[in-house]
Amino acid sequence: MEWLHDWFATPAGRDLAARESRLLSRRLAGLYARRVLQLGAYGNGFCPTVYGDARQWVMDDWPGGPIDLRAERTVIPLASGSVDVVILVHQLEFCDRPHQVFREAARVLAPEGHLLVLGFNPFSLWGLRRLLPRAAGRPPWSGRYLSAGRMTDWMLLLGLTPRKRDSLAPLPPPLQARFAQSVSTDSAQGQSLRLAWRWCGGVNLIMGQKRVHGAKQPPLRWRQRLELMPGRVAEAGLRRAQPEIHRDAS
Repeated sequence: MEWLHDWFATPAGRDLAARESRLLSRRLAGLYARRVLQLGAYGNGFCPTVYGDARQWVMDDWPGGPIDLRAERTVIPLASGSVDVVILVHQLEFCDRPHQVFREAARVLAPEGHLLVLGFNPFSLWGLRRLLPRAAGRPPWSGRYLSAGRMTDWMLLLGLTPRKRDSLAPLPPPLQARFAQSVSTDSAQGQSLRLAWRWCGGVNLIMGQKRVHGAKQPPLRWRQRLELMPGRVAEAGLRRAQPEIHRDAS
């Protein structure tokens, strides 16, 4: 997914990465998230915020990228039930085996853990934009966008309980830049448009919880170190390349 990493380095990509990081930060603030695994790195220092003494690991197959664990997303090299939250950052629409990625994410979730899935919405202006001839083969328009309904169905098949859905970025670039220049988001017109476009945003955040009958939240003292599965790690213990991390808890 090197081409997607390159797109996140563009002005439009950085703007979307900042928005998604802020939204993820707000959702993580309300979850039990002592150990967070993020599949897919933004680069350029963008990353959602974790709170307290929680630990976060970013996994991607990105040589030299700002990651903590380098591995294939279809075979997550972690023990089953080892993390509290798994975040998929546009991993399904740019993968030949999205079902397998979904299954692996559900497998490593601890009982009562949460799965957060970010994906481009096919029923949006972003989805229409990718149908134009000029967009063919170019990221992020080259992905196979999955609807919120389909991802919810996959969660149900894997025994996850769907939770709150969010949507953001209704306008694709460059329309977003033009809208920001012409209409203030704090104005009455801007607020009305934001409410009207809430359910047709260009990016969906779908959340599901791994409910287990009789399960309880684990004690506060958890081991901070992830339990790796022998023989399934390409590279582990990598340090992020960028010294500055843009984290926004607002």
